[in-house]
Amino acid sequence: MRTQAYNARKLYIRIADQIRAAIERGDLRPGDRLPPLAQIASEFGCSRATVREALSTLRGQGLVEFQHGNGTYVRTASLDTWMEPLEAAMLLGHSDVLHLVETQSAILAGIVTAAAYRASDTDFGKLRQALFQLECAVPQGEEAISTELGFYLELGACCGNSILENALRVLLEAMRSSLRLLTPVLGPSKELCRQVFDCVVNGQVEASRDLLLSHGDKLRETVLSLYEQGLT
Repeated sequence: MRTQAYNARKLYIRIADQIRAAIERGDLRPGDRLPPLAQIASEFGCSRATVREALSTLRGQGLVEFQHGNGTYVRTASLDTWMEPLEAAMLLGHSDVLHLVETQSAILAGIVTAAAYRASDTDFGKLRQALFQLECAVPQGEEAISTELGFYLELGACCGNSILENALRVLLEAMRSSLRLLTPVLGPSKELCRQVFDCVVNGQVEASRDLLLSHGDKLRETVLSLYEQGLT
């Protein structure tokens, strides 16, 4: 039973990845209607329930929207509100991707600052475990991205500021999108996370903040470079 559940999960992820890739290539454009559930299920040799799970994943990433009784459509992305979790890199304009990177960098800098301030009163056991999982992850792919996000979530839990922690959770899918876009260029962030961990647990407030702000500058420069080269 566990193996079957694992395989089903993997399949819905693969379906979601292929639809996302079609959006990235421009095969599916904002406003386009996706094929019916039965057709997608037939193409992948799976149940409609698995397809629904894949489409729900894409909706959670802001890529598609459901229209009751009328099917599933590729979403027209916007930044009308920063509260929406967007899979943004391939649908948003140049300035919007920069805004996402700048916002997530500012929030993470705030989180590590708050966590370092409270270091003497904090149990960092779960953060240490999250760092270990990140270091054990395969350098490329979804595992590395998920474990890096897991590290940031544990940082948020350690910071003692519920507003910052909630802001991080709201931007989680946007951060996943940024990592997918930028990690192949910059490489994994294991060393950054090790340095952040050391600074935070030792209460080094300025050093913690400076690490994240400097990393944010690097992300911003990389986004600008990618757009100049026409790679995004």
